[in-house]
Amino acid sequence: MIGQNTPLKTLVIYALLALVLIFFIGPILWFILLAIRPPSTAFTMPPVLAFEPTLDALRHTLIEPGANAKQVRNSLIVAGGAVLLNLPFSVPAAYALSRFPIRRKKFIMLWYLGLLMAPPVAFLIPYFILMTNIGLAGTYLSMVLVMQTLTIPFSVWLMKSFIDEVPVEIEEAARVDGASYGTILMRIILPLVRPGLIVTSMFAFVFAWNNAAFPLVLSSQQTATLPIGTLGYFASTGVTWSFIASAALIAMLPPMIIFLVFDKYVVRGLTFGAVKG
Repeated sequence: MIGQNTPLKTLVIYALLALVLIFFIGPILWFILLAIRPPSTAFTMPPVLAFEPTLDALRHTLIEPGANAKQVRNSLIVAGGAVLLNLPFSVPAAYALSRFPIRRKKFIMLWYLGLLMAPPVAFLIPYFILMTNIGLAGTYLSMVLVMQTLTIPFSVWLMKSFIDEVPVEIEEAARVDGASYGTILMRIILPLVRPGLIVTSMFAFVFAWNNAAFPLVLSSQQTATLPIGTLGYFASTGVTWSFIASAALIAMLPPMIIFLVFDKYVVRGLTFGAVKG
């Protein structure tokens, strides 16, 4: 019968799923093996499949001498600061765009979208000149401020879609009772869209954590983030792939941990308003 699952059809489906899984998981597994295998066996032909794992590369990046330990801290400061500065601006903007009859609202939203689509390299020289002139070049604050170019437009777009799903009648009832717009936003809207707020914060953190273009120009040796630290392993004497792989694994961990801890909010946030009664 048409549509009936046969053993052969089931086998083909599972084989295709396995290929897709290998395609996406394969590079990550390869980097894990690259970080724990001896450097002499990294690119041998034929590939060496049996080797004695070593943690020397991870020890070098985090413990002794801890070449990337400070950069991990710097990345946490910049990404965390970008999220904390992002929310007080993006949430009220999203609320205003969702609820108020603002002129040229569509143009404003398209402008935000244009900022997201523009390559970060287009902003590097103006931001570098600006931060140098005001004395902030090489500081955490300069990178936190510049990260808003990416985090605020994305957060406004995402939060507006969540706020749009909240019934306006709830706010009208609160205004009848004398609540101000600030009270409505803080005590009614934000609790109702909390999953969306968490998802927005998570994505803003990941954007700032993974960004390498802005720190490349605006950071100093003391404030360099982890993506910039990995570039130090590309030298004229050769490329130390084991150290690059270990630094890449460390860079993967915070986003992975965040999404694993808040996975239920990700599901609720991304499906917010999808089912209407």
